[in-house]
Amino acid sequence: MGQGSSRAARIGVGRGLDGEEIQQRLVEMVSAEAQREDLITHLPDECLELIFTKLGLLDRNRCALVCKRWLWIEAEGRHLLSLLARAELVSVVPSLFCRFQNITKLALKCDRGTVSIDDNALFLIGKQCRKLERLNLKGCRHVSDEGLKEFAKVCGPLKKLSCGSCGFGAVGLNAVLQHCSSLEDLSVKKLRGFFEDPRELVGPGTDKIRRLSLKELYNAHLFAPLMAGSKNLRTLILSRVSGNWDRLLEAISEHLQSLVELHIEKLQLGDRGLRAIGRCKNLQVLYVVKVPHCTNMGVSAVANGCRLLRKLHLDGCLAGRIGDEGLVSIAEKCAELQELVLMSLNITVESIVRIGANCSKLERLALCNCETFGDMELSSIATKCQALKKLCIKCCPISDQGVEALSDGCPNLTKVKIKKCRGVSYTATESLHITRHKLAISFDRQLLTVADEVLTNSLEHSSVFQSALAVAPPSRSALTKAKLALVAGGSFMACNFLRRSGLRVSI
Repeated sequence: MGQGSSRAARIGVGRGLDGEEIQQRLVEMVSAEAQREDLITHLPDECLELIFTKLGLLDRNRCALVCKRWLWIEAEGRHLLSLLARAELVSVVPSLFCRFQNITKLALKCDRGTVSIDDNALFLIGKQCRKLERLNLKGCRHVSDEGLKEFAKVCGPLKKLSCGSCGFGAVGLNAVLQHCSSLEDLSVKKLRGFFEDPRELVGPGTDKIRRLSLKELYNAHLFAPLMAGSKNLRTLILSRVSGNWDRLLEAISEHLQSLVELHIEKLQLGDRGLRAIGRCKNLQVLYVVKVPHCTNMGVSAVANGCRLLRKLHLDGCLAGRIGDEGLVSIAEKCAELQELVLMSLNITVESIVRIGANCSKLERLALCNCETFGDMELSSIATKCQALKKLCIKCCPISDQGVEALSDGCPNLTKVKIKKCRGVSYTATESLHITRHKLAISFDRQLLTVADEVLTNSLEHSSVFQSALAVAPPSRSALTKAKLALVAGGSFMACNFLRRSGLRVSI
């Protein structure tokens, strides 16, 4: 009573309130405090779960320590879990997955030199995670074929499996294909089990498989039955896998009629393999990267067969075997082309003109390390490629004259990147930005070089420059010291100049 009266006295001091009004104010304050408390304690579980999904990992972990209710709700809304797959993880698997029962994506990664989880731990995880749809295993070297087989028997509706540097091989993968009927995506990289038993084939394929990725495998040809038997395979990625892929693609290409996307990188592949790829009539995305044995004949065969191509990436590896002949075939046959990336190819005006005239939907174009691509070719792009929106040029012998041609060409152009082109100066890119102020320009000239150009022209006769030259006679070293003094003392002026000009310079 004494505390309430003292609080009432404090409220009524200096306000001229009587006893009833003071009591009414106290009731309003208490009810307001109660309402504020109800907003937190009586918040619905669904609302709390939605709030937790918007937080980062550290904030979610802190919220889980507030009370038991928040701990349970945070676990109910957790669908992704990433764990260190060390051997001691097996001791906490039952309690851990008893809390996180709604996990659909699980990543188990172990460092090199650390003892990973074994077959028993993987079996317990598969038994506890009944809703698991995506599993990523990396560095689990102590998981064998038997462990993966037992896991496949008890796991949930697994749709995606990604494994790298693990101990199992073809036997374990066959068990997954047999028991996981919902599997759609399989990614395999550096599996040790293929060295132990190089005769076991992976397959047959299933109608559910839609994406297959094989990287850095010694016996990747063992996946031929899987590729040929997966009738609904849409995406195939082959990177740094050994074997003669010309013969293999000739044997299975007729079974890959549903293939839409194909990535090839660092393969033993030639024109025979590209002709086999040309049989995939529905192919829309093709990456041929670092395959030096391919020539214009193979590229022409792809153009004649795959006329629905939307994206094409070609890397000639500076071999000089792919040039205008192959690109002209692409221009004449692939009218649906929207993205074209050309690296280390012999490109001239002839192919550029054909591409601009026939590929009317081309929106993204990138040219890298093309020694024959100069100002004439860039001017042809500005004239012919009317639908172009993004242009990237890297390590090509272009100059300011070619960049100036973009001022009047490519009316739909929104972004330009110029990287490591020594013939292009900051002045040309600045002029292009002034002419087309809505164009986003990315230019990789160093800030020191830009400051050198700006400050040398604007502050050449300043007192700092004169004092620096007065110390020593005019020489190359003294001039260099003067420029460094200008940069050190007035670098902020160059930054302000760049900011006022509005030019986007990436360093």
